[in-house]
Amino acid sequence: MGHGNSDKLYITHAEHAGQFGSHSSSSGFKFKVQAPHPGARTPFDSCALSFQPFSHPVCARNSDGTGTVFDLVNIIPWLKQHNNTHPITKEPLLPTDLITLHYSRKEASGEIHDPISFKPFSEHSHIVAIATTGNVFLADSVKGGKDLVNEVPFKKQDVITLQNPHGLPQASVSTLAASTVGTSSSSAQQKGMASKPAVPGGVSAVKAKAAVPWNVSPYSSGLPGASLTSTSVDPTTTGSSKLLWDEEELMFEDISNPLKGKGKEKDVGKRRAYVRLVTSLGGGSLNLELFCEKAPKTCYNFLMLAKAGKYDNCLFHRLVPGFMIQTGDPTGTGTGGESYWGTPFRDEHDMKGAAKHDSRGVLAMANKGAGTNGSQFYITFKPAHNLDKKHTVFGKLVGGEEVLDLLEKLPLKDSTERPAKSVRITEVAIYQDPFDDYKKRLANKLAKRAQTNQINNNNLPEKKEGDQINWFGVKVGAEGAATADDEPGGGVGKYLNLKRPQSALVTSAGVDDSSRKKRKTGFGDFAGW
Repeated sequence: MGHGNSDKLYITHAEHAGQFGSHSSSSGFKFKVQAPHPGARTPFDSCALSFQPFSHPVCARNSDGTGTVFDLVNIIPWLKQHNNTHPITKEPLLPTDLITLHYSRKEASGEIHDPISFKPFSEHSHIVAIATTGNVFLADSVKGGKDLVNEVPFKKQDVITLQNPHGLPQASVSTLAASTVGTSSSSAQQKGMASKPAVPGGVSAVKAKAAVPWNVSPYSSGLPGASLTSTSVDPTTTGSSKLLWDEEELMFEDISNPLKGKGKEKDVGKRRAYVRLVTSLGGGSLNLELFCEKAPKTCYNFLMLAKAGKYDNCLFHRLVPGFMIQTGDPTGTGTGGESYWGTPFRDEHDMKGAAKHDSRGVLAMANKGAGTNGSQFYITFKPAHNLDKKHTVFGKLVGGEEVLDLLEKLPLKDSTERPAKSVRITEVAIYQDPFDDYKKRLANKLAKRAQTNQINNNNLPEKKEGDQINWFGVKVGAEGAATADDEPGGGVGKYLNLKRPQSALVTSAGVDDSSRKKRKTGFGDFAGW
């Protein structure tokens, strides 16, 4: 349709593919996404350092073919103060590298315009500059390889893009790419060898099929279908569209489900963790049992933080006698502490069979509201049913009652809930971790599966040419062709008798070949018509 390519009244395949510009229905959306936000762009008539209208514009050329406009009175002091460093790209920039720009202005209003077409510049204009002359034009006016103002020829490498708001194809060429092309061409000339196209390999060069992940989901992401029917979605034709289950969520589901087998449903001890908290209160310890089957994610967070040493030297920062004692904040202020994943995670007090605050020594998570669990936890001194459905209970005290009594009797600071005596967690010892057992079982299962697949692939027979079953169900192409006397094949062929009757067999002994009636082909010579 004229786009500098042809005069055809329709968009050709080359134009639609982007060879002569981008004219497909989704190109505008793509370039809009790639273009910077309008608020992040410097006005075309302002200095990129002061964001004020310039009076002595200069340009600092970048390696990607673009340029940044500065005011000379602003960039020179910057370079002196920052050891000749570009204020935006942080690359070396010398005052001699600056290019003086010449803008054309209207005498009456002082408005900047293109010197060729006299179109005024705007925030939507594609503005370029010529490095050899410093003249500034619209991109549409840079044609023919000659500066039409000074009548000076220039190369495409001399074109610098100053503003390209809509992500259109650049009129300039990256200096890095130009230098790379020059180096490669010179080296090829030195060697005297012409580059040859790569010869595609045979069947062995085809990429092997990727292994299917063990946690693949039966559901699809829907991207291939969406990209087929929508012009705003990038085409997706490669890669798998299958979704993958979260490996940790699969582990939590396996831990929370009861074990299968006779008598194993009652054996919950294998699905629970046992931890010992050693305190600085006379070396006393608190022995805890974690309900991994009732709050798997909360228990996993606690165990992983303990293994990482996050609870070591943690202070018991809050004490309410007759209610609970709280710890788990590495900062000791009561306001810090992150989860194992670095972000707050969900509550589990609404799961089936969730534990309650029904006794003394209940271990639960402290939070600031729904879904704000981190690393802090508390141990109750009495039942607290008012906290049910608000805090996740993930364990209980099974040893160290005397230590819990001593913690409850600690004196407090005046008008605060902080103990007057600093008591800390010195060590966290883990005696049983069902999550580690699950990971070991999974690793062994995947190893056996990989070994079985490898054995099956090695035992596959090599397919020979003609190694197939014919219409009669007889295998042909193998050594010694099978007949009807052999073992019958599968399919319809086993019901057919391949032997012809003896009356139909005519021996050819003593019979001249000329006496046999030859089969006529065609229509003859039409002599008898």
